[in-house]
Amino acid sequence: MEMQPGQMAYDRASTVFSPDGRLFQVEYALQAIQMGGTAVAVTYDGGIVFVAFRNLPVSSLAEAGSIEKSFAIDAGLGCVTAGLIADSRVLVEFLRVEAQRHRLTYGEAGPYTLLAHALGTLLQQYTQFGGTRPFAVSLLLGGFIGGVPGLVELDPSGATIGWKAYAIGRNRRAVADYLEEKVPEHLTEEAAFKLAVQAVAEGSPTPFAAEALDVAILEPEAELRRLAPTEVARRVQGLPFIGAPERRSGGR
Repeated sequence: MEMQPGQMAYDRASTVFSPDGRLFQVEYALQAIQMGGTAVAVTYDGGIVFVAFRNLPVSSLAEAGSIEKSFAIDAGLGCVTAGLIADSRVLVEFLRVEAQRHRLTYGEAGPYTLLAHALGTLLQQYTQFGGTRPFAVSLLLGGFIGGVPGLVELDPSGATIGWKAYAIGRNRRAVADYLEEKVPEHLTEEAAFKLAVQAVAEGSPTPFAAEALDVAILEPEAELRRLAPTEVARRVQGLPFIGAPERRSGGR
């Protein structure tokens, strides 16, 4: 992000608006998310597919599978994240606690829209008070209402928007445009999987290995099912973006 004249006076804290109404610390958090991998969620008839690109560790001794981008929240609830992994874990833990609080209080799983608004409120609070910084994370939270799948996107500002398919992270706009063009009215699980993987490939400047993909499938009343690396490799076999493992440093 290019520094503009006079910007330095307004980017010291997340609580100070610039004269044109911008919160630079929130914009910096969004820029940090753009440095992470692309993450995509696509709803299909009966479920949701989450696919995220994860930067592989530099060392060959590291376990690529230990870098998680998709997370189970509760039965029929899950999310995928883009940005700082450490920040992601804090927000995922908040969602899990809220989901269990709702289940204990009402005896049922919490609606994903309700949890999204609770998390959006938390994110927004971190833009109001001094001594804090916005979370450098965007999430796609998925769930079901009456068996119908849905998604809510959350960003560091606390804004919440519902989607049937969307992308966060690197090259988000280009990937979202690709999804808008390609998503049909109805999808099977396999078609949604291929579309999500192809969308992630749209956000990557170079070919990548199958092990760089974190893939999970969410179905009603079931825990998020993360696909094993061997199954992911089998499903994407022969696709043109699959290349040699590209190992990078960083925790995004």
